[in-house]
Amino acid sequence: MKQLLTLMFAGSLLMQSCKDDCYTAPDPTVFEFVNSSGENLIQSGTLTGSKIVVQQDNGNGNFAGIEVEVRDDNRVLLKNVGIYEGTKNYNVYLTTEPVRTFNFRVSASKLTGDCDGFKIDHLNVENISSTKENGYYKISVD
Repeated sequence: MKQLLTLMFAGSLLMQSCKDDCYTAPDPTVFEFVNSSGENLIQSGTLTGSKIVVQQDNGNGNFAGIEVEVRDDNRVLLKNVGIYEGTKNYNVYLTTEPVRTFNFRVSASKLTGDCDGFKIDHLNVENISSTKENGYYKISVD
């Protein structure tokens, strides 16, 4: 009988941990950098991943670097954006000649339901021409 109770207890812990492992990440934050003609600047070689610097503004003069990944489609994935509850500000520096800068703001919230996770409620690009496309933001750099 003691073994049966131990087995039932272990099974209930296993069932509980499966639910705890449920996590939904926010939609990815992806930028495509183009010129006024719509030409992708990464594909043309004008811009590289090493020339794109993104920082999260933590307030009081403190910033945290955001990892940038250039994808196979020549768009840039900004990692770990939106994994919080609230609003965060970001600064983007394109270290080309001339250096260009712009900002964006992300408001995110916790998911409700059985899984933990976050969703991006709103992303607003500031100080540069941009359009929201299907799954990414097109940033016009000129």
